[in-house]
Amino acid sequence: MTDKDFSQDEPLCMAGAMPSPANGNNTAHCAPQTVQQQATDAPCAAACPLAQIPASVWKNLLHRPFRKRHPIIFWCGIVLFFGLLGGFITKATGDEGGFTGGGSQIALVSVNGPILNVEPTLEWLRKVARNPSVKGVLVRVDSPGGGAAASQEVYDALKALAQKMPVAVSMGSVAASGGLMVSMAGQRVFANPSTVTGSIGVRMDVPQLQGLMDKVGVGQETLVVGTYKDAASYMRPMTPEQRTYFQGLLNDMYGQFVDIVAQGRNMPREQVVKLANGKVYTGQEALKLGLVDEMGGRDQALRWLAQKTGVPVDRKLLTRPKEGNWLGRGLTAMLGLDADAINGLAALVGMSSAGGQADPRTPAFLYQF
Repeated sequence: MTDKDFSQDEPLCMAGAMPSPANGNNTAHCAPQTVQQQATDAPCAAACPLAQIPASVWKNLLHRPFRKRHPIIFWCGIVLFFGLLGGFITKATGDEGGFTGGGSQIALVSVNGPILNVEPTLEWLRKVARNPSVKGVLVRVDSPGGGAAASQEVYDALKALAQKMPVAVSMGSVAASGGLMVSMAGQRVFANPSTVTGSIGVRMDVPQLQGLMDKVGVGQETLVVGTYKDAASYMRPMTPEQRTYFQGLLNDMYGQFVDIVAQGRNMPREQVVKLANGKVYTGQEALKLGLVDEMGGRDQALRWLAQKTGVPVDRKLLTRPKEGNWLGRGLTAMLGLDADAINGLAALVGMSSAGGQADPRTPAFLYQF
């Protein structure tokens, strides 16, 4: 397009955009409209607002690149293109968590971040248990723990799996509290010298909002049937009786944790109690205390599994299929997101990993560092 295309004598308003005589509008004779006509024919200019735009403005608009005229559409298209490309590559390479090498395999179970919504992990463990080609399991733990019941669910599922095949645990940066409990299901536990583990204990979080509610002038009146029905109310401090009641629950959960460690490490219960004071230990200290078997990481754990199962160390691990369709996985990979990381972040900001808002009135029982 040249400057000639925007000459003073060229029409700026198309006749098709003007009212027609059939509609009874007497301004239809104005189209097409030129710059000279604009100066002498005001009714026509009013009928066609586009005719009032100077030719120089039209030139600048039409000469701008598409990405500047429609930036949102342009960048959305770029993101969609690379998402499709990434998803296509992921699908084409077959990295779906299935069998690629054939024959027997080692399955990988990852326990990352806060242990809260464990259903995807439990479902994967059920699939692994039903798969006749799986000869051993590598559990990679990098977690500070989480919910008491959730941690026990994962431990129980891994313990049942360990009755059928060798299970090795590789501790990452952190395998504390509930992360340690999960690790106790393994027949061989590996840790790095600087791994943070231990934190055997249980805690209960009860939000207290009474002071805040008083400041904003909001109150709440609760009627209950049952002495301890509102014992964890966030509107008032606990009574001594209620505190004793909850302390009894915590003592019971603490005893369960101690028993799991004693059984998993084949240690006298009294010895575990001495360690179960909430302290964390480095991997090197944990080895001396008997909480882990060997210094090492994922590679050492795989070599141990290879000796027990006969599966070659270099054979591709069977991994849990990524959730969502291949387009979603491509976009997620391109943006550098991770499902476990998202769940952990959601938990840290007070959102349940299932996606709902956590109820601040509900007390939380946690095996968490």
